[in-house]
Amino acid sequence: DAGIRVKMVTGDHLNIAIETARQIGIGPAIYPGSEVRKGSETAKQNILAADGFAQVLPSDKREVVEVLKKTHGLVVGMTGDGVNDAPALSAAQVGVAVDDATDAAMNAAAILLRAPGLSAIYSGVVESRRIFRKLKSYVTYRFAASIQIVLCLAILILASNCSINATYI
Repeated sequence: DAGIRVKMVTGDHLNIAIETARQIGIGPAIYPGSEVRKGSETAKQNILAADGFAQVLPSDKREVVEVLKKTHGLVVGMTGDGVNDAPALSAAQVGVAVDDATDAAMNAAAILLRAPGLSAIYSGVVESRRIFRKLKSYVTYRFAASIQIVLCLAILILASNCSINATYI
């Protein structure tokens, strides 16, 4: 609902991943981890188009994150709780370790969730977007005010042909 595309990247069997994706509404395009290992341009496009991957290795998880970041220019967030998630958590721009994560996952992540469940991620996204809008509005206001002051002073100086003391500025 927040405009974030979700992909499932799991070490579980392909059939389990397909059924899990169906139950939680991710999408039907779940591919085996061997698809990630190909390294071709077609594989990189499949990583973007896929809803998820199953039977992956820790290096495959990192590869998915790297391809989405570098090849497709996306901002990538990753959640995980195990040692096998640590490489991908550290590669993602936003690595999120869940409540019961291992020490390796917690050290690799940028954000640690202490509340059970993943609803805190949604709350964090909504709050960060609100903060970003306020900061953007403030910066725009400061630029506009600065330009207005410079233009007014320039017009006064040029129209009256006088100098202004630097302390006034």
